[in-house]
Amino acid sequence: MSRAPTADESAMTVDLRACSNCGRMNPGDARFCGACGYQLGADTLETEKPAVADPLVGRVIADRYRILALLGRGGMGVVYKVEHIHIGKLMAMKLLHGELSGDAATVKRFRREAEVVAKLTHENTVQVFDHGKSDGMMFLVMEYLEGTDLGVMIRREGALDFPRVAKIAQQVCASVGEAHAMGVVHRDLKPENVFILQTSQGERAKVLDFGLAKLRDQSDANLSVTRAGAIVGTPYYMPPEQIRGETVDPRGDVYAIGAMIYKACAGSPPFMADTPMGVLTKHLTEELEPPSQRGNVHVPEEADAIVAKAMRKKPEDRYPSAEALRQDLLAYLAQAGELSNGEMSLGDISAMREHQPLATRADVDGYERRLARRGRALHALLALLVAGMLAGAGFAYQRYASEPAVATTETEPNDEPERANRLPEGVAFTGKLGQRQSPENGDRDLFRIANPGPGTRLLGVRFSGLPNLDAVLALFAASGGEPSLRVAADVPRVGAPEVLANFPLPPGEYLLQVREHWVQGQPPVENVSDEYTLSWRLRERAADEEIEVNDDAQRAQRVGLGERVTGYIGWGGDVDTYCVAESADAVVAEVSGIEDMNLVLVGLDTVRGTRTDQDAEGRGAGESARLAPARSGRTCVEVRVANEDRLALRASAERAYGFRFQAVP
Repeated sequence: MSRAPTADESAMTVDLRACSNCGRMNPGDARFCGACGYQLGADTLETEKPAVADPLVGRVIADRYRILALLGRGGMGVVYKVEHIHIGKLMAMKLLHGELSGDAATVKRFRREAEVVAKLTHENTVQVFDHGKSDGMMFLVMEYLEGTDLGVMIRREGALDFPRVAKIAQQVCASVGEAHAMGVVHRDLKPENVFILQTSQGERAKVLDFGLAKLRDQSDANLSVTRAGAIVGTPYYMPPEQIRGETVDPRGDVYAIGAMIYKACAGSPPFMADTPMGVLTKHLTEELEPPSQRGNVHVPEEADAIVAKAMRKKPEDRYPSAEALRQDLLAYLAQAGELSNGEMSLGDISAMREHQPLATRADVDGYERRLARRGRALHALLALLVAGMLAGAGFAYQRYASEPAVATTETEPNDEPERANRLPEGVAFTGKLGQRQSPENGDRDLFRIANPGPGTRLLGVRFSGLPNLDAVLALFAASGGEPSLRVAADVPRVGAPEVLANFPLPPGEYLLQVREHWVQGQPPVENVSDEYTLSWRLRERAADEEIEVNDDAQRAQRVGLGERVTGYIGWGGDVDTYCVAESADAVVAEVSGIEDMNLVLVGLDTVRGTRTDQDAEGRGAGESARLAPARSGRTCVEVRVANEDRLALRASAERAYGFRFQAVP
C-alpha cells in the first residue's frame, strides 16, 4: 500500500524517483528499479515532471470522498489526500493506474490488497476503511498518515542508532505477527513500506503496502494473483526461497525484517551489486557481513547476532516467527534501558488524534452504524412515500428525458471538425487514441470548445498524457471558414502530459485536437486500452499579467520603467518579449526564477538586429541584464527557457515569473 505523507513533507516526490520503465517509486540512491530491475540514473527526467493541475482534484468519488491533493505515485496506483464529506475527516485514497485497470491480474491483486489489509487491525498496521469501484476507477481508502517512511529517514540521517532501530523493528514485528496469525505473509517488507509517525510517546511505525501479500495454505493454485514463474518483491530484502520461486512462509518476512534492520543500522543494504540479478545471487550464495563491520557507526554485538539469525539462508535456521524476533529485540531494549518509550497504548493514540481531522476506524464504523440506524428509522416513512414517488415519476421522466446528461467520454469517430465532440468547460473528458486511420496516419480526436464572450479570456488546457506515445495538443480557430492553427503544445517525450496555460482566447468557437506526434517513416502507435483525460477552463486576465501572444519583437508588450509584469511559460517553447516603453540612458531587465526551469534573458536591439543572451544563474534562479542605451520600442528582451535545458519545452500554468525594467544611472 502506498504511503501518504503530508503535502509539506512531500516525501514521495522529493526523496523518491520514478522508474521510467514501470513507474515504480524508488529510493533516490537506488541503482535499479526494485520492481522491474530497470537501470536507474540514466534518465533523470522522470524525477522532474512539471506540476500539472490534476483533473481529479475536487472530484467526489463514490459519493463520499472528495479528492483534495495528490500525495504520490507508485507502480500500481496514485495516492490522493481525500476528505470523507459526511464525516469531515481526512483519509488517503489509492486509485489504480488507468493503464492497469484493464489487466485482470492487476485488478485481482489490487482487490486482494484491500481484502487482506481490511482484516488487519493492529495499531502498527495502516488501517483500510473502504474499497470498491466508482466511475470505472478502482479505489482503496486508508488511514491518512503524517510523517515519512523509514527509507527516507535513513537517506536523510544516515545509519541510525541500533536502540532506535530496535524500537521501530519490534513494532514492525508486532504488525507482521498479527498478519501471520491470520495466514497473511507480506512478501515485500522494506524500509519504504514502514511509515514513521512522530508522537509525544516516541516514533510509531505503521506497516504499509500489502499489495504482494499472499494467504498461506491456498489449495487452489488459481487463486494466486501473481503470474507463474514471476519474482515479486524487492531484491535488497528478498529471502532466498522467494528468489528460487519456492513457497514463502512467515520466515520469509523474518528474513526481510532482518535485512531492513541491517540497512537501518549500517546505512546500506546487506548485499549490493550493479544489477538486480547480482543482488539476488548474493542473497543465495554470499555469506553475510556483520553490520558492525559496515561504515563508521557503532553497532552492538547484539545487533550482529539478531540480524545473523534473522537472515540465515535456510528458513528452518531463522527465527521461527516475527514474534520470536520481536522478543529478542525487546530483550535487548530492556537490557539497554531503552524499553520505556517503546510502547504506546491504543488509548494514548486515540487521545493524540482526538483533536486532529484524521479519520480512524472508529470514525468510519460509527458513521456506518449511524447510517444503519437512520435506515431503519426511515424505512417506514419511505414505504409511505413510494406511491407518491411513482405517481410523479412519469412526469419527471417526461420533463427531464429530453435533457441529455453531460458527456464525459469521447464519441468516435471525432476526427473531423464536423464530427468533433463538444467538450464543456470544467469537465474532465476521457478519450483514447485508438485505431489508426491509415498505415501512415494515427487516430486523432477533435473537441469543440467556445468562449461565449463578450471579451478575450485566458484559456487553460490540461492533457494527462498516454504511457506509450508522444502526444500533441493543438488549438484551432473553428469559426469563419477552415480551421486555422492558433498554438500547439508538445513536450517531446513519450507519456508526457501537455499543458496550454493562459492562452488568450477571443470570443468564438475553437477546436482542441489530440493526436500522436507523427514521425515520417514510422508507423503510428495504436492504444486501445489506455485512456487520457482532457479538460479546459477560461479565466479573466489580471491587470498586471502579460499580454499574449508576445513571442517576437513585432508582437512585443511594451513595459514602463518600474512596472511589474506577471508572466508564464504557458506552453512548450513559449517565448515572451518585452520592450521598454520609455527611453533611458540605461536600464536593467530583471526576471525572477521559476522552480526547476532555467530561464534566459535575451537582450534585443530591433534596429541593429543584435541579440545578447544572459544566463548567469541556473535552474530556479532569476536573471538580470543591463541594457544601454535603452530606446523606446527598440530595446527589448526575450524571456524563455534555455535551449540546452532538457526541460526546455516545459510549461507551467500555476507558477509565474515577475518581470520589470528598472532605470539605472
